Amino acid sequence: MAFVEDTLGLVPGSSVLDLCCGTGRHAVLLAKRGFEVTAQDLSESYLERASRAAEAAGVGLSVAHSDMRNIPFEATFDAVINMFTAFGYLESEEEDSKVLREIAKALKPGGRFLLDLINREWVVSNYVQNEWRRTDDGTLYLEHRELDLVAGRNHVTFTVIDPNGVKREMDGHHVRVYTLTEVIGILKESGLEFECAYGGFSGEEYGVGTRRMIVVGKRPGPLAGPGT
Repeated sequence: MAFVEDTLGLVPGSSVLDLCCGTGRHAVLLAKRGFEVTAQDLSESYLERASRAAEAAGVGLSVAHSDMRNIPFEATFDAVINMFTAFGYLESEEEDSKVLREIAKALKPGGRFLLDLINREWVVSNYVQNEWRRTDDGTLYLEHRELDLVAGRNHVTFTVIDPNGVKREMDGHHVRVYTLTEVIGILKESGLEFECAYGGFSGEEYGVGTRRMIVVGKRPGPLAGPGT
């Protein structure tokens, strides 16, 4: 988490919101580094696991059960993070913009955010429609992708065939894959400022060949600092 800490300019006592925290992996790591962390997720079971992980690590962790389109805080955090492509799964760009407006609301003036996204340029240049793998017990997993270049959405479905030949079809997910230009545009519309983009968590330069697109920016205004 050193990259996140350094990139966002966090100092001991900084308040951080881990939006769509999952089971709290990143939230707990940040809490262990001396930050005041709130973990928000729509899944109560994930939040319970995050709380248990924090307790086991001996750190404090606040949790908030809420949809990412409704962040129940205002001008509260020095930083907001959204990790591992949790952004883009909603039904429309307007809903994605709503999330960004909520992030802007939750940040203190001058507070910074980090969005970890999949890089559309990488998705297009590395597009494979069908992939499969077979497990040791003979189960076959097929992954099918439909990339809509007009809508900018990738639809993934799964087929599982067990060793007896029984087939199960599963709808996977739709994800909006944004270009950096598009992200900069909706950030501006949502009251946030773009600062920079990275291609990975080691500070790699963002480019066509980087799988990740880590976007960093801020809410306009002077930063008051931790605890204020």
